[in-house]
Amino acid sequence: MNVLVTGSSSGIGETVAKSLVEAGHQVVMMARRAEKLKALANDFNANGPGRAEAVPGDVGVWADCERAVDVGMKAFGSLDALVNAAGTWVEAPFVEVRPEALQHFIQTDVTGAAQISRAILPAFQKSGGGRLIHINGLQGFIRQRPPVLYAVVESAVRGLCESLRWEAAPLGVHVNLITLGAVANAAPETPADDVLHRDGKRYRLSRREVTDAILFMLSQPPGVNVDELILTPLDQEF
Repeated sequence: MNVLVTGSSSGIGETVAKSLVEAGHQVVMMARRAEKLKALANDFNANGPGRAEAVPGDVGVWADCERAVDVGMKAFGSLDALVNAAGTWVEAPFVEVRPEALQHFIQTDVTGAAQISRAILPAFQKSGGGRLIHINGLQGFIRQRPPVLYAVVESAVRGLCESLRWEAAPLGVHVNLITLGAVANAAPETPADDVLHRDGKRYRLSRREVTDAILFMLSQPPGVNVDELILTPLDQEF
């Protein structure tokens, strides 16, 4: 399988890319941090039977999206899937969010999701199908609490997936959405117990657990669509 993974220089995207290469797949790794991305790709290539191709770029920049798809097509001959793990975060109350932070958040999480989807669809169409997976958060599903800006961008990504699913199906393209609760994204793949538990209760997911769910979505046969998978820790407080 040939997969484009965005946001693959850290967090969930890094773990997904690593797991795919370890399983013998070919991966286009796209992220903004060029040096780290290239170092990770070199490491994955040295240790896994698959192959990683580093393509530094920003999903919020159309030319970068086009280049990532073009590199994948030239390197591997086709692209079978997209895992869009690129994203950023703004914690401040909406009334305090700086305009530049607001614009950057929307450019990455909303414009980026739309652009990388649009960029890869012709490649899927050429090969007769593909699978598109976007990572989303609970505030796109339960819009009852702040951060407000997070609810805004995640609601937009949900709308993209729910609508694109119908348009893309005749092309043989599966559109999948994975909605996550709290994730220890900055921690190691399998972190210490106290990172995932608080007062003896599970309140965070690990990157590895999220990756396993994404690999399950990727493993489905053509014609089987995982419309949405919602993954949460049992004792998360919403």
